[in-house]
Amino acid sequence: MAPSMKESGGSGRRKNQHGRRERRGRERDKKKHGKRVSMFGLGSSASSDIGHDGTMSPAGSERSNSPKLRPRTLQKSRPVSIFGSLGRRSMNNVDEGATEDLATSAPESPVDVLWEGNALEQNVSSNNTNNNNNNTVRHHGEVQTTIGLFRKKKEYLVLTDTHLIRYKSQSRAAEIFPKIPPVFGRANTTRHPSTASAGSLHEGQSGHSRTSAESENRIPLEQIVSAYRVEDGRPFFTAEVVYLDEKYAGTGSIQLMLHDPEEADLWLSSIRGAAQKARLLQKVPYSQRVIQYLVNIVSSLNDYDVNHFQVFRVVRRQTTTKSTRVSSDDLHKLGSSVYYMVIGLHSLHMIPVPDFSDSSGRLLIPKARKQAHGIVTLYSMTINSKGEDDRFELAFRMPLQEVIKLELAAFANPDIVLALYRAWQHLKPLWADNTFLYNGPEAHLSNGEDFMDYEGDDWFERTLVAYCIAYGCNASNIIYAIDLEGEDAPQFKLYPPASAAAYSVYELLAIMRALRYNEEFRSISFRDVNLHNLHGVHDIKTDHMCHKTWDGRDISQFHINPYPRSLLYREVQALALKSKTLRRMDFGNTLPQRRPKDTYDLETGDSDKDPGCEVIGAILSLCKEQLTKVSWIVLSGIELGETDLEEMLPALNIRRSAVRAIECSRCGLSDRGIVQLLSHMEKQNATIECVNISDNSGRIDLERFSASMTRFSRIRRLDISRITRTSGDKPLIVAEVLLSWKLEELTMNGVPVNDETLDAIASYLKSPMSDGLRILQMDQCNLNGSQVAVLMRAMTRVPGEARELQLHVSANRFERGVGDIAAAIKDNCTPATFVARMIEFEKEDHFRELLGALRTNKTIRNLDISKASLPYDANPETCDALRLVFAENTTLQDLDISGEQAHLEVTRFGIGLNHALTGLKENTTLKVLRIEYQNLGLEGANTLASVLETNTGLVNIHCEHNDINLQGFTTLVNALAKNYTVLELPSMQDDQSASMKRLSVSLRETRNTSHALTREKQVKHSVGRTLTKLGVSSKTKLPRPDMTPQDLESVVRVLGERWVTEIQRMVMFLNRNNRIVSGEDSIDGQDSLSEYQLRPTTALSDGGILEQVLNNTTPRADLPNPVDEHVINKLGGLSVTDAEMTKDELNSVRSIESENDPMRALGTEPGDNRSESDKEAYMKEVEAGNLPSLPSITLGGKMFELDGPDLFNMED
Repeated sequence: MAPSMKESGGSGRRKNQHGRRERRGRERDKKKHGKRVSMFGLGSSASSDIGHDGTMSPAGSERSNSPKLRPRTLQKSRPVSIFGSLGRRSMNNVDEGATEDLATSAPESPVDVLWEGNALEQNVSSNNTNNNNNNTVRHHGEVQTTIGLFRKKKEYLVLTDTHLIRYKSQSRAAEIFPKIPPVFGRANTTRHPSTASAGSLHEGQSGHSRTSAESENRIPLEQIVSAYRVEDGRPFFTAEVVYLDEKYAGTGSIQLMLHDPEEADLWLSSIRGAAQKARLLQKVPYSQRVIQYLVNIVSSLNDYDVNHFQVFRVVRRQTTTKSTRVSSDDLHKLGSSVYYMVIGLHSLHMIPVPDFSDSSGRLLIPKARKQAHGIVTLYSMTINSKGEDDRFELAFRMPLQEVIKLELAAFANPDIVLALYRAWQHLKPLWADNTFLYNGPEAHLSNGEDFMDYEGDDWFERTLVAYCIAYGCNASNIIYAIDLEGEDAPQFKLYPPASAAAYSVYELLAIMRALRYNEEFRSISFRDVNLHNLHGVHDIKTDHMCHKTWDGRDISQFHINPYPRSLLYREVQALALKSKTLRRMDFGNTLPQRRPKDTYDLETGDSDKDPGCEVIGAILSLCKEQLTKVSWIVLSGIELGETDLEEMLPALNIRRSAVRAIECSRCGLSDRGIVQLLSHMEKQNATIECVNISDNSGRIDLERFSASMTRFSRIRRLDISRITRTSGDKPLIVAEVLLSWKLEELTMNGVPVNDETLDAIASYLKSPMSDGLRILQMDQCNLNGSQVAVLMRAMTRVPGEARELQLHVSANRFERGVGDIAAAIKDNCTPATFVARMIEFEKEDHFRELLGALRTNKTIRNLDISKASLPYDANPETCDALRLVFAENTTLQDLDISGEQAHLEVTRFGIGLNHALTGLKENTTLKVLRIEYQNLGLEGANTLASVLETNTGLVNIHCEHNDINLQGFTTLVNALAKNYTVLELPSMQDDQSASMKRLSVSLRETRNTSHALTREKQVKHSVGRTLTKLGVSSKTKLPRPDMTPQDLESVVRVLGERWVTEIQRMVMFLNRNNRIVSGEDSIDGQDSLSEYQLRPTTALSDGGILEQVLNNTTPRADLPNPVDEHVINKLGGLSVTDAEMTKDELNSVRSIESENDPMRALGTEPGDNRSESDKEAYMKEVEAGNLPSLPSITLGGKMFELDGPDLFNMED
């Protein structure tokens, strides 16, 4: 249908241009006199309501809502609906069939008339005209506009330095901008065929946003977020411009669709360049309320850091389709497509645009969901290589999950890429390789190469926390330590988790990836940490898989392919590949659930083939090709199968592997496995430093074992504990082999030693080749006292000078030849450390003989005689001998005399140990005392407290598991206030738990007893009430109140609070002592603690706390016992004779209960005739904790007190 005559700017017959201008002038005059007012309230007073920036004043906004000002010409317009915004601007939906009419059809709408008759006149005002004329027109052109779903029109777009403006036609634009040539022909003539689709301001985002025609048709360039191409498969070129009005309106977009690609590129580049310049000229790129809105959200996620907080406006591009139909859901997607991208400390946040419509000015969080992606999970970054477009893509990926791709667009995409790369570098400062793919100009990343943050020493922790947050783990659950003193130190040691049975997959990945590239550690230990969650778990992606060594060599050229292997294989191999300093890895007891499947049949296939422990294959394949520095591997506690041997033996058979040790203790090796391991290790004889085959089920052949061991000339450690050997009288290790070694540790626990083996070891101890020996362990070797004495004298170089060696001879039989050991100790022919645990003495005299020798010994500094078993409790003579050791020995620095408390055996010295401890009062050399499981009790605690008050040498005291209650612990803490040398004292957690449990059980039993009323008590109460009915008055003593559940809870609560209070006081005193040792406080320690803090607290017993709680308990009325009521009813008809009989029975019952009442027996009841000495004795026992001070529910004193003895004689 052809346009009507009323249509302006149509493609019909040519009209008189001057007549048209005259008509428009008359219409403007009418509007100035108020005869025609637009629906937006922009009539004759528009110049006062609209400022120079094009914004409306509040007055104008109010008038725009007035129904009286609505023009009649707009009464036929459609009502407002969800499609209303489509009537002004549409985002993606232009009918493909409309391309046939792009230059001819432009139907007019009421909005067009409004724009032509109102907004245009305002722009022609003097101020705005001058302002617009001063703006440089960067680009302009007539385009076709599709409005809504049903209307099409042409518009003329003008791009200036400040705005992108839409006009009805070129003539309208020429009136405002003289630089635009007027049209002297057909109005629809264009230099290049082009179309444009303008999308409306998204009103779903802001319901009360501005809707003035000017704001809809003038887009400030600083509000433009992005301009990019839309590849929708249509036969023309589409460019989309998305803008954000942070003051009023929210988000909106406009699409330009052009047939000429050069014209499309020109429009796109012009808009991007002008918008970029406008952004740079902004003084404040973000308003304060927007920044506060973003800070609040990021802070709520614990990711805000003032030095790591960057904000960008981005567009989440939607997937385009060829459908021409638009729904309200599509409009909602448009409004939610603009986001604030915030790069925080650990995560990238996609925060939706807030609701700007709140009248109070607050920014309301929209319903759109926030998104956060860990920066270390960055998978790829893609950006236009030529910089011709704002489009870019980011991808993130969690392990074992799919890739999450973000299709974005923003003017600042190079800045976003650089900021994200710098944030990645900050979180992974040691990583030399990128774990993400980058498709774009290298210049964008090269700007951040010198950004490396080399300050601080928290690199490992920084990376660990970043991975934990990205993987959704709790970093506080991970416990680790760094050992700076061990071999191959510093060593990273991971401990089991704090609040779980085992680490999850993501926690283990976070730990291992944080350790990668770390050059600080020379050793990594996962001992006793379950790694089974990574064993056999496969990930199809390769973003964190290592392909190259630390020096850039590709491992594929060495036929190493980690792709089909599990995560455990990949991560272990990556640790070994990416470190230049890592030399040792400990995997002891890390796969406790592994059971090898060695039933694989080569003929049937490999579906059930055992994958192995995967640690051996990951590391030894690198050792074979010299691709790693790791040369010491600990596999103890991991069962090895045939697959493991197949991967281990080829590497051991090549000399260049340079393996220092493969510890295979408790690996389930058979005879064949041990033989294969030792025979293939012979090729590593130049580097092998340790052989550990202990606790395996296989037997060793002495001849082959000796032949293999002779080749290891550099061995330093040998552990053959609990190894079964073939029968024979030959020595386990011949003297010639031993004399060729320079051992540091020799461990033979659980191996029966014959005389030949003993002579070989003694010869080695005498030889200078053993000067480097530090540890000799021969526990449970069936040695007697004489043989131990032979070893002690053989290792002595000069009598009286201690040799720095640890001799472990625990669980051997000392009863034969104990005199020889005592003589060697007395002659100072002993090492510096002597460990003899679990020695069973058939006679107490043997133990006393050893104690007598220790009194004068000058060479033993560390002595461990714990779990010594005596026939009975130590007698006074033995305890006095121990006291003399404490008092007279001036060499001992570390002493362990702990006992043992097991289900079947209890070993302790007895109560006499309390007397022996008094010898420590004058000791000044002993630093560490271990005295656990000796049942010291309250008396032992008092003795230790008296020692602490005077001793000035003790530093560490280990006295747990000694049945010390709160009273004893309080005494120890009070004594610690006067001691300034003790740095470590246990908090007695186990003793506290045992004490509270014991008290709870005692109180519960007492309460149950008090409620179990006997029949005699029922008779007593019934008789008393019957006599009351007969008129006989009585004075009955009130019984003690029963123990209620609330009382039990109060006692336990008060006891727990007292324990906590004393523990806090102990920590305070220990901290004071540590400050004194470090020189922070004065020697007397008075500067750090006040007199009030040093004041001792009252050491209340459990009974004292109970009495205190009961005294503070509010009395409660007890309900009558229904059994009593029944008895009273039964006794209501008794005669006086029956009453006398009941009284006799009652007296007998009272006497029985009085005899069984401990409170009355000791004279604690009022009116008794007990002596004061008995009372004092009882109170002392209660305070000592030997007797409980518990309430006893008894009859107590007399029930009736009558004047005459013949009261019941009622004969006439």
